[in-house]
Amino acid sequence: MIFLDANFMINLYIKEHEYHDRAVKIWNNIREHEKIVSNLIIPEVITVLNVKLKQHKDLLKKVFYDMTNNFIILNDTDSYYKGFLKVLEHEKRLPLFDGIYIAIMKDLGIKEIVSFDKHFDNENGIVRIH
Repeated sequence: MIFLDANFMINLYIKEHEYHDRAVKIWNNIREHEKIVSNLIIPEVITVLNVKLKQHKDLLKKVFYDMTNNFIILNDTDSYYKGFLKVLEHEKRLPLFDGIYIAIMKDLGIKEIVSFDKHFDNENGIVRIH
């Protein structure tokens, strides 16, 4: 199982984004693996695409349906509290979503995350694919 981070998904869908080519290569390498996303990834990706990157609504729809139909989506609300505690305990500032994703991965024994965020490198037991 491989956990997919929001920044990977954004780079995968947006051709003009900084790591798009790298995201496509990674996608081709993990195509046959079981891919997992948090419930939170979907609204995080859609919000960034809509508000920050101002993408067309047709792309938003495509991304939403692609994510909801092609990935295992975790019902992970039980991990939100643990993620918040992870953020408070982390030696550096850590985004709340990323703290939750780390907690989810540890709870489920997921060892790999596709992400361009370097702070995942400092987590014991997690290998960042980038």
